[in-house]
Amino acid sequence: MPTFTRWGQAHLTAIALTLIVPLLLAVWMRYDRSGRVGRWSAAGFATILLGTIGVMFVWLDRGAAPRWQDMMPLHLCDLALFACAAACLTRHRFAYEIAYFWGLAGTLQGLITPDLDAGFPAAQFWFFFLGHGGIVGSVLFLTAGFGMRPRWSSLVRAYVTILAFAVVVGGFNAAFDTNYAYLCAKPGVPSLLDWLGPWPWYIGSLALVALANFTLLYTPWVIVDRLRARTAPWPDAPRAI
Repeated sequence: MPTFTRWGQAHLTAIALTLIVPLLLAVWMRYDRSGRVGRWSAAGFATILLGTIGVMFVWLDRGAAPRWQDMMPLHLCDLALFACAAACLTRHRFAYEIAYFWGLAGTLQGLITPDLDAGFPAAQFWFFFLGHGGIVGSVLFLTAGFGMRPRWSSLVRAYVTILAFAVVVGGFNAAFDTNYAYLCAKPGVPSLLDWLGPWPWYIGSLALVALANFTLLYTPWVIVDRLRARTAPWPDAPRAI
């Protein structure tokens, strides 16, 4: 089996396609008056995401993780994947909010520093980048194509939800000796967690990093809103009587 090379040609190609494909579809969608491009593209993203997680947990993880407890879709990227699929199919605001903040904050880290041993063209490579790239790509497509965007309240909801997620998954880890969301141990490859202190202190550091990332992800929209407010036409002055 080929070994994965970080920042190798296959890795860089996967990242480039993750960014280019959804933006091209969004541009195409804007010129399609029938609306079919948007509907079919959104359905395509959802199908890829759900199909990927299904294959990974039913086929790829069965031999490596014989316990059912180790095959649950309870990593942060897994929940972001389901949220992305739901947002693509329904355009529901809360699903988009989770997809936007969790997907971009958490999955971008996984996309840049993959916890992956198998390289191209192994099946694990394909499904890892289809899943992680599909999350980032679907968020880009929903934002650029359908014009969806977060609000300040979106940031609050996404952050409160991720804290609740950590509590629930931490309880599952304690009960079944698992390590979902890397709450019990750091991943086996270099990652951001290496800079956040030893266990369990890095969990608190990670909560602060998540809040900082969420705020950073919302910052472009603050800038956009301020620019729109400055360029908005002034209301007509009241006429003198």
